[in-house]
Parts: sequence; structure tokens; C-alpha cells
Amino acid sequence: KSQTYFITTLKDIAMPSKSQQDQRKPTNAQVIAALDRLIDHLKTNPNGSKSAPTLSHFREIPKDVQIAYNLLHEGAALVHGTSTKYTLVGKISLEDQKLLSADLQRGCEVIGAATHSLLQDCTGCSRSVRRVTQKASLAICINVKHLMEAFEDESALPRENNIGAQKTGAVWESCDKILNKEVPQGNRNAMRREFFTWTRECQDTMEEFQEMIDMGPVVGDEDVDEDEADDYFGDEDQYSESEMPIALACMGLLKCSRGTMKVTLEASDALGKRVTETQDEQQLDYILKLYNCARAVGEGVTDFGSVMYPPLLGSPDKLEEQLRRQAEAIIELQGFLLEINDMPSSVTLLATKIKNAADTRQKEALEAITQALK
Repeated sequence: KSQTYFITTLKDIAMPSKSQQDQRKPTNAQVIAALDRLIDHLKTNPNGSKSAPTLSHFREIPKDVQIAYNLLHEGAALVHGTSTKYTLVGKISLEDQKLLSADLQRGCEVIGAATHSLLQDCTGCSRSVRRVTQKASLAICINVKHLMEAFEDESALPRENNIGAQKTGAVWESCDKILNKEVPQGNRNAMRREFFTWTRECQDTMEEFQEMIDMGPVVGDEDVDEDEADDYFGDEDQYSESEMPIALACMGLLKCSRGTMKVTLEASDALGKRVTETQDEQQLDYILKLYNCARAVGEGVTDFGSVMYPPLLGSPDKLEEQLRRQAEAIIELQGFLLEINDMPSSVTLLATKIKNAADTRQKEALEAITQALK
């Protein structure tokens, strides 16, 4: 009830009555100043970088969250429809353009209100939802501001240029992200988007370093001139013979990272099905914990990959630190997953396999580092 009141109040504020609208004929400068405040609020809201303490849903979107998405769509539609008229009328009459300035401001206010509500803990949205919505909303508000600035500084006024059309196109493109439902709605869709993104990053990192491994260890006189070596061997990075076992073990950890995304996807869907069937909120807590662990693994791939470039032994302490961190993140997720009762056998078998493989690859890599440093 309190959530519904919160959303309704935001809607009343964001979408004033017709009499209120008639009184609002702000100048471009006034709307730009208002947009600056809205953009600053969206950018600095700390909730955009974290999940709500507890999730409110996974598969089925609650009414309050759906209302916020509807508001987001209404605001984007208003901005999209108004931006073209704003540009065309602005070429003819800046006075008439003020009415359209008010509509652009109101559209951005609706978008801001919807985003603000999704960033509140009471709506129970994950970091995935908050982050993608915040990014899409900011893009619209910033592009609207750029469009209005082009008329405020008069750079869009000359009939022979197409600056106004370009700025309007940018507004359309950012609005289409919401209108065409390219922004995932609900915790399940938003989380899956991130899981697939991390999977792709794992795959890209694996392919990059597999190419280096396939080149084999560097051969030749270690004292050869660097320029001559580039001419003879090419300018591709290669691992030394002593580094190759380390690289192979690290590649194994990258494969475990990719497998972690797969098992997390399957486990989350299984838990989400339980939520739908039993309304057991503890399953939502499990999903949130899995997401946080998967995020540590997914984002850790970038840091881990940064220390995998040859020469591996140039900074062995840093390599070992990132190696341990990535392995521990993978093992922690699998360990937590295996503690959840009654998970599908396919999930528990895969989690066990990944957990054991990550532990083995970590030991192999650490042993190879020790041997190479002797």
C-alpha cells in the first residue's frame, strides 16, 4: 500500500494537471537548469550501484514495479514525440517553442520519477535493474539537454544546418531503448542480461589468450636484439617455456569462470520457479546471493585477464593475488550453491565439477609459479 502511494504521488508530481501545464512556459535556459538538477540526482544516487537488501520478485513483476515501467514508457513516448516538433517549431518561433520545452521537461520528469522509484529499496529491484534503468534514463535526459542547448546557443537556428536534426536523432535513439523494450524489465531479465554479458567477456578473454598459448613458447636466443626479435618472431606476445604451465592453468580458471555463469543461470531459474510455486521469499535471498557471487567472478575476469599477458613473471605477486582472488570467488559461489537443498541434479553436478576444477587449476598455477621462480 505504501509503495503504491509512493508511485502515485510521484506520478502526480511528474504529470501536472492541464491548468498547471498552462502556467508552465519555461525558457530553454530554465529547462536546461532543471535537467541539470535531474541529471545530477540520477548520476549521484548511490542505489544505482547496488541491489535492494531483499528482492521483491524474480519472474513475475509486482504491480508497483510495473507501474514504474509504465511511467518510464510514458515519459519516453512524450519526449520522443515532442522532440521533433520542438526542433521544427524552434526554427520558426522561439516563443511557441516554450510550450514544447515544458513538454520535454515533463517527459524527463516522468522518466526521473519512474527511475527514482525503481532505485528505492521498497521496490525490491536488483542492481541489474537499477543500473540499466539509470543508464537509459540518463541517456534520454542528457540528449534532451544537448538538444535544448543547441537552440539556447543558437547553433541549431540557421536553416542551412542540420544540428537540430542530429540532436533530435540522438534523443530518438535513447528513447527507443525504452520504447522498443531493449531495456530488460524485472529482476530475471536484467540479471540474465548481465550473466550473458559476463559469459561473453569470459569467452572473449579465453579466445585472446588461447591464441597466445597456441603460438607455443618463445624460442631463440634470449639475448637477441629486441628489434631483430620482432622482425624474426613477429610482434605477437608469447609466453616463455617456464610460463606456459602457468598460462595453461590460468586458462583453466577462465573456463571455470565461464562455467560459473552457466551454472548460476540454471540455478537462478530453478530458484525462481520455486518462488512462483511456493511464494517462499528465502529463494529470492538465494538468488540475490548467487548474483552477488557471480558478479565477483564475472567482473574479476577483467582484472585476472590483465595479469595474464606475457611476461607472466614480470609481477609474480600481482599474478598470484589475482589468481587466488578469482579462484576463491569461483569456489565460494559453488560452495554456496551446493549448500542449497533440493537443487536439480544437473546443477549440483556441474557446481561440484567446477568447484573441483577451480581448486585443481589454482594449485597447478601456484605450483608452476613457484617452479618458474626457482
